[in-house]
Amino acid sequence: MKRRELGSSACPIDRSLHEVGDTWTFQILRDAMHGVTRFTDFSNHIGLASNILTARLQKLVSVGILEVRETEVGHSREYVLTAKGRDFHTVLAALRQWGQKHLFDDDEPMNRAIDARTGQPPRQLTVTAEDGRELTPDDLLMVRSRAKDPIEAAVPIDTPRRQARSHRDGRGHKPQH
Repeated sequence: MKRRELGSSACPIDRSLHEVGDTWTFQILRDAMHGVTRFTDFSNHIGLASNILTARLQKLVSVGILEVRETEVGHSREYVLTAKGRDFHTVLAALRQWGQKHLFDDDEPMNRAIDARTGQPPRQLTVTAEDGRELTPDDLLMVRSRAKDPIEAAVPIDTPRRQARSHRDGRGHKPQH
């Protein structure tokens, strides 16, 4: 089966996976969020072969998630998060919270993130509606529009959830604004 091209998909998840969708890249981004900037430090922390690390770092630079800075000392390079890269922090925080909740037994050691100022763990991330309600997958419908268009111009995508809701309601669904 031929793998479809994720980089040109209309789905933001597909496009995100195209840029950062492998274990090594997530580990590089995790370490970059913790202040790792040098090739040898990434290599030592992750235990990744040089050729694979080089390829992943080059890709992250080419898609604008990391930038290369030349250092004064020893003419070496540092890989520094761009604004686009720093925005990935929320994705990693969501993965961390999901993993903490579902992947550890009570007596297992676990790395945890806490607020450096208060010493408390961050509030659990949720998907929240404009009015403050927590949204579950059942509350969401997928719509499509051009990225620059207002949401009012969007049209519903015919997903299994929308089909079931339309069948149950006896009608289609237009997004509420």
